[in-house]
Amino acid sequence: MSTAALTFREGSPADLASTFALSERTLHHSAARQGLVPAAPGPSDAQIAADWRRERGLIEFVAAQPGGSYRVCTNGDGIVAYARVVRFGEMEELTELMVDPAQQGRGIGRALLAQCWPGDPTPELGRVVIAAGAPADLSLYTTFGTMPVTGHWHLRQRTEAYVERRALEIDANEPSVHVLEASRAVAEWKRLEPPAIAHHRPLLHEFFGRDRTCLAFMDPSGEHAAGLCWVGSEAEIGPAVGATPEDLVPVVLAALDRVARVQAPKELSVFSTTISWWLLRRLRGLGFRVWWPSWIMCSVPLPGLDRYMPTRPPHLL
Repeated sequence: MSTAALTFREGSPADLASTFALSERTLHHSAARQGLVPAAPGPSDAQIAADWRRERGLIEFVAAQPGGSYRVCTNGDGIVAYARVVRFGEMEELTELMVDPAQQGRGIGRALLAQCWPGDPTPELGRVVIAAGAPADLSLYTTFGTMPVTGHWHLRQRTEAYVERRALEIDANEPSVHVLEASRAVAEWKRLEPPAIAHHRPLLHEFFGRDRTCLAFMDPSGEHAAGLCWVGSEAEIGPAVGATPEDLVPVVLAALDRVARVQAPKELSVFSTTISWWLLRRLRGLGFRVWWPSWIMCSVPLPGLDRYMPTRPPHLL
């Protein structure tokens, strides 16, 4: 079908709220199509506005990073699709690619990707994306130089059930976890994260240092952190990283305990890579189940994803 009635242009800060609303409605449609939520009703304007207030800071930070791309597609009624790529050091990450369900199947997503990612990735500048698991979606991203690296699972458990199961863990013996002061936390993230994800994101962690709390436990020397996890005031858990895969577990559980106790949401929600065996084993024992499976796709190897837990909300790896 022709896209002649459509117009592509660079997005601006004034478009951020509109594209966020489009993403909320599109994600609901996708979840309903997979049977994860009822088809109707979709998110209300009030729900979208509340989500925007909660996530606005991170989205505006991502949109402001130099070297990225933010492309929107419009018709006579407004924005019907958009894509955003953010650059951190040696990696470009596609954080969002959203097409209004009524406009899907017209090649709009491919056209947006071609504008954001012209040419091929290089060893000096890689590409990464969190992709829905549908074969057609994966094929689209492979066209632009990325291949599946590992699974990316959205896991959920009812808070009440988590607290009950956690209280019954008689053999658990986690190391002591405490809050790191922001500048120390950022310094530790700059040391631990790059070997795990193969690129540097110091500005992201400086943002988290202002926006979230960092939980940590120290290595036997007491000089450096062995595990780190950011926790937000709106029950955001992640990202997290460990010096080894087992070092990921204590800080993630401490973050879950903190959110269950302080924010007490109806459900706890985290993301995990499918090769994080130490973490997945504990989460499964605590009743977490896969809610939404996706893939991490990249143009270069990501060497330490077994000791890394992705960000929530999932705008970034």
